[in-house]
Parts: sequence; C-alpha cells; structure tokens
Amino acid sequence: MLYYFLFPLREYFSAFNIFRYITFRTAGAVGTALILTLLIGPFVIRFLKKLSFGQIIRNDGPSTHRVKQGTPTMGGVFIIFSILFSILLWGRLDDAKIILLIISLLALGIVGFLDDYLKVVKKNTKGLNGWYKIFIQAIIGGIVGIYLYAYDNSIFMMLLTPNATNGMFEGVRASSIDTSHIFVPFFGMLSINLHLLYVPFAMFVVISMSNAVNLADGLDGLAIGLLIIMSIALALISYVSGHSFISAYLKIPYINNAGEMTVFLGALIGASLGFLWYNAHPAEVFMGDVGSLSLGGVLGIVALFLKHELLLILIAGVYVAEAGSVIIQVASYKLFKKRVFLMSPLHHHFEMKGWKETQVVVRFYIVGIILAIISLASLKIR
Repeated sequence: MLYYFLFPLREYFSAFNIFRYITFRTAGAVGTALILTLLIGPFVIRFLKKLSFGQIIRNDGPSTHRVKQGTPTMGGVFIIFSILFSILLWGRLDDAKIILLIISLLALGIVGFLDDYLKVVKKNTKGLNGWYKIFIQAIIGGIVGIYLYAYDNSIFMMLLTPNATNGMFEGVRASSIDTSHIFVPFFGMLSINLHLLYVPFAMFVVISMSNAVNLADGLDGLAIGLLIIMSIALALISYVSGHSFISAYLKIPYINNAGEMTVFLGALIGASLGFLWYNAHPAEVFMGDVGSLSLGGVLGIVALFLKHELLLILIAGVYVAEAGSVIIQVASYKLFKKRVFLMSPLHHHFEMKGWKETQVVVRFYIVGIILAIISLASLKIR
C-alpha cells in the first residue's frame, strides 16, 4: 500500500522515490514482520494457553520431549498474520505471482489449522486425513503449474552484448523461454522441457516441500531456523533473477518483477525471526501444521516461480534428508521388517544416538548454511 500512496508523491518530494527500490521495501518488510511478531507473540501465546491448545507429544519419541507436553501450538497463525500485514504494507499487489503466493499461504494455512484443530481440540491424534492434505496441496500446486505453463510470459534468457570497440559488455538482449523448462544447476543454460508434465511436476514440488517442512518440525527452533536460512538464499536468488544485467552475467533466467518475491521473502524472514525468539529452546510455542505446511508450500512455489526447481533439492537439503529418512524407514520396515534409523525423522535418530536437542538443531543449521552457500555459488559455477 505504501508504494501506491507514497511513490506517486516523488514528483513533489524526491525522497519518496526510495519506494521504487526493492532493497528498501524488502528491508521494510523484514523489519515490520519482525517487530509485529515480537509484539503480538506474548499475547498469542497467552491466548493459546487459555484455550488449552497444547502440543500432544508422541509416546514413542525421545523421553526428553515429555516435558513439552501441553506447550502451546498453532503459533504459525501469527507468522502468517505478520507476513500478510507486512507484504500488504510494503509489497506491490499488481503481480499475479504475489497474489498466488498470498492465496497459497492462506489456503495451506487453513489446511494446517484444521489438522492442528483436530489433533489439539478434538484429541484426534492423526489429525486431518493425510490424503485430504495431499489433495489440497496438489490443487494449489496444479493451479501454480497451470499458471506457469499456460499464462506466464515473464521468463527470459538475457545475453550480454559486447561493445565492438573495446570488448566490454554494454547491454543485454532477451529471448523468451518456455516456462515448462526446468534448468539443471551447475550446467549453464542446460534445461529440460517437461511440456505438459510441468503441471504434475509443480504439484509434486508443492506437496513434497510442504510435508518435508512439517516432518522437520520436531525440535525447538529446527524447522523455523532452517526456513530462515532457505528464505535468505531464495531472496538473494530472486533479487538477482529480477535484475537483467546480473541475470545475464550469471546465465540464469531473468524473471520480470522477481524483485517483488524478494519483498515477500523479506516479510517471511522477518516473521520467522520473530517467531524463533519464542520457539528457541526451551520453546514457549510451536508453529504447528498451520505454520509448517503453509511456509514449506510457499517456498516450493517461490522456487517454481524463480525457475530453480532442481536447485531447491540442494537449498532445502536438510528438509529433503528429513523426509527421505521417513520414506526409507517406512519402506525398509514394510519390505524387510528392519529399521534403517533408530527413529525417524532424521533429527530423532541423532537424539537416540545421544546428541542433545540443541546440538542437533545447531548442527542442522550449519549443514543448512553450507548447502545454502553451495546453492548460491552454483549461480556462478556454470
């Protein structure tokens, strides 16, 4: 809203021209979401306690987790609220991708809320039927995939044009590319055209990311901290993807208006940082499925919008490992009646090996940071 109200005033007072800059509005989005989350956090936590919306701890988990029984959950509600408030204040709402991100955040948040509600209020330990969750996630992913495949024309490959006199690069020329292409990290312009298969591929990305973050949300500060690391990496990618000269230099797809996704990710980073204040060990509140399903899903959608779907495997490597450990454990037990891990997801395996909860979280953070750095380096190693 600020952009629409204040930017036109630059004709009368040049200082308002600052609202055109992505960096300024992203910083504003981070700060607004962070402060708002920190301010409303205590009130939301007290309200959740009053309603007895406490976390139910699995009986077969590590014994050290028993003390967490009853800790308020559904904290993802005030993460979503802070993101929406911040992006409405600092973002531009004339871009279809931002509208889709907002709708997806709300839709997945509602699914997660229903899941939490059934678990916490109705004492249904299984929560919402898993196939129902996957169905909604698939619909959202399908809508995003159809939009990219059939309607989006904002993706270009930019090439630098050298000056014939001195050989220096002086500009760029653009060629539109089919949005059904997925680009292979570390291999320059190498891409695979999925054609109509891009739609089910988009569904798979949203489903897998949404559920992977949900599976990782088992230790204090783990899932939200990794989300912050991942969001920072994606924010940097979205910024360079929206800059014609930088994207041409790096030989990555240029995405028109990708900078607005930087603002959205800034709001997500700020809200997540504020939530981590209350979710750090010992956690005062858990984000629940309302947070994990929605935040994971929208980050998957951001990767689709930025045409870095395959790089997402590396950026979200810890989440991939968490989800993979569950798949391997279930498959191994059903096929061979043997467990590969002491307990899944992966973070519980290390707890069972004797690692303290804080050790697991910090070490997973370190791995997440290393993977994010490698992911960003891949933009140049081509």
